[in-house]
Amino acid sequence: MTRLHHMGITVSDTAKAVEFYRALADGDVVGPLVRRGPVVEAVTGQVGAEIWITFVGFADGETVLELADYRNAGGEPLLPDNNRAGSTHPAIVVPSMDDALSRLAALGYAPLWEPLVGTAGPLEGYRYVYVLGPDELRVELLEEPHPATAG
Repeated sequence: MTRLHHMGITVSDTAKAVEFYRALADGDVVGPLVRRGPVVEAVTGQVGAEIWITFVGFADGETVLELADYRNAGGEPLLPDNNRAGSTHPAIVVPSMDDALSRLAALGYAPLWEPLVGTAGPLEGYRYVYVLGPDELRVELLEEPHPATAG
């Protein structure tokens, strides 16, 4: 079966990024694992570069985010605006949109608009909103549709 194993996100501050994604994922954190040497130098083009990798697992036990903090590697931050070709955003399903937004607010993050409800396609019925996360990455939060209750 073909599936997505993990999503990698380059971060500038490992601790801040782990705090943010841990507030949403509610799984285990592994790392940081420090990688250095010829392969890292080849990837970055910088002698002496290191990558500090931290994995943030989700409560489902399968989904993983890889947070990569490149040190001594040069490089300028990207502008992660969604209208730029090559930009990306994680879409994280949370059990409760309101609870997730409350946890993020306690860390200083706010949604870019009030949550909306999808009306078509694979997001039909989902509540969704974007939050500007660490390094100004747009992170989409999704809350699955709830079955209608009989009245």
